[in-house]
Amino acid sequence: MKQVNALIRITRLKKGIKAAALAHECNITASYLSQIESGKEVDPAITSKILRQLGIEIKKNNRQVQKYDRMMDDLINAAAYYDQARVQELIDQLAKSEAVLMESELALKWMLTTFIAQVLNKNNGAMKETREILKKCVKLFTPELLQIYFLYLGMSFANSRSDLFKESMLKVLGMKERESVTSIAHYNLAICYARENNHFLADKHNLKAQRAFLDEQNYLRLIFSKSFEAVLYSENGMMEEALEISCSILDQTIIKIPLYQRQQVLHNILFTCILAKRYEDVQRYCAQYSSSVELNDFHRALQAWAFIKLNRPEEAEALIQSCTPDKNDPFASQFIAIVHLTLAQDEAGLQRLLIQFQKFALKVGNDLSAKFITDLLCESYIRKNNYSKAVYYQNRIARKN
Repeated sequence: MKQVNALIRITRLKKGIKAAALAHECNITASYLSQIESGKEVDPAITSKILRQLGIEIKKNNRQVQKYDRMMDDLINAAAYYDQARVQELIDQLAKSEAVLMESELALKWMLTTFIAQVLNKNNGAMKETREILKKCVKLFTPELLQIYFLYLGMSFANSRSDLFKESMLKVLGMKERESVTSIAHYNLAICYARENNHFLADKHNLKAQRAFLDEQNYLRLIFSKSFEAVLYSENGMMEEALEISCSILDQTIIKIPLYQRQQVLHNILFTCILAKRYEDVQRYCAQYSSSVELNDFHRALQAWAFIKLNRPEEAEALIQSCTPDKNDPFASQFIAIVHLTLAQDEAGLQRLLIQFQKFALKVGNDLSAKFITDLLCESYIRKNNYSKAVYYQNRIARKN
């Protein structure tokens, strides 16, 4: 019954029909319609009347609908294993039958699987729209789908609202333990605690995630978790351990890692070397992995920074000229700008950018970047003999920690 109630609410919301207007057409009160949409069991004749008013001729649970149900289960499983190609293949197939799905008892599940694909693809515009609809249907989910909903709801806030990201993961872990759901929640919660500089709890939940990923044979998620472990080592000043883990990820050939993830791991390696002032190693690792990892502008900007520190400005200039800002990657864009301003010896412009960058890095909980930026900012003010400003910005990061 709740599936039909969900179908009513989702269809009304997607069509932009006001509850009061629909209730009036069906000769019921708006409050009664709200109860129906929230899962209240009523006379089937009433729900049939509402469905007719919405222009829905409900599709019964026939073989075709059962097939779609299995496909959505496959999509949810593929998302858990971060098989983006499979997720896209299934969502494309299902989208061709959206009209059928939206007039079936699978409407709510279809909206959830659509949301999962949007979260994985970082389709922010569509994701926000679908999220708003699903938030109004929370009471209509089965316990299993509710847990999956909270998992991806939290992930949709990962880069914008750390508080909601954490809150959703705690809700997932407060529910029944489920394979390929609880493990991902532990990993995400580890990220939340790392942003809060609570490395003890970050390590604890990341270790739980790694054990579960290994049991589930979810090797790609395990790679993500190991990469995160390397970042934790870097934040604790254990650079050798961080580099060892990151290099082992790129050196292994058993698990196929998506290009963007290999690029992220190489970025972590190069940034770790810069933090450790091992500038020659930056060039060495770029040469070592250039054949297996397609170097992007962020890698080249990090290389250019290493050349600056090695007093080779001509080579830095040649590299940075080919780099363009990426609006989807604020860290890369701002780092490219830092290199440009440093080479141009634009001290005032550099200070302004570093102040903005420090604020952003602290907001999103990127401690390594925040430390690097703060060090540059303090050096800049010290060069101008402005020690009070240097202390002020150093204290900003100290208060955060």
